Amino acid sequence: MKLRQWTAPLVLLGLVGCASLKAPMAAGSKNAASAASAKPQFTQADFLGHSGADLDALLGSAQLIRKEGKGEFRRYAFADCAVIIILYPDESGTAVAGYIDAAAKAAGEDKPNLDACLAKGAPAPERPK
Repeated sequence: MKLRQWTAPLVLLGLVGCASLKAPMAAGSKNAASAASAKPQFTQADFLGHSGADLDALLGSAQLIRKEGKGEFRRYAFADCAVIIILYPDESGTAVAGYIDAAAKAAGEDKPNLDACLAKGAPAPERPK
């Protein structure tokens, strides 16, 4: 007799527990969907035609800057790749970004897709040593 008395409350508690477990998963999948449809962090248009000072203001200091003739090679660290930007003098002689490409962060890794690299964006944060 006592078992029947507790059956309904136990079933109700079980259902409430299941419902509370499902709620966060549904909310999480909604957030995951909105994150997947989020605007890319960067596109090529954000860099092409901009000066080295503009690039540094947007991305921080380049990991590597190398002058070659009238051009300038710059390498910036991104979250999953490196971004290579080459500046060429424009009509006024000001060096501006004229070419952009993605490169692997380490030798031997596959070359990443430029648009995917830029979309993920966010230069990797510096880790304390």
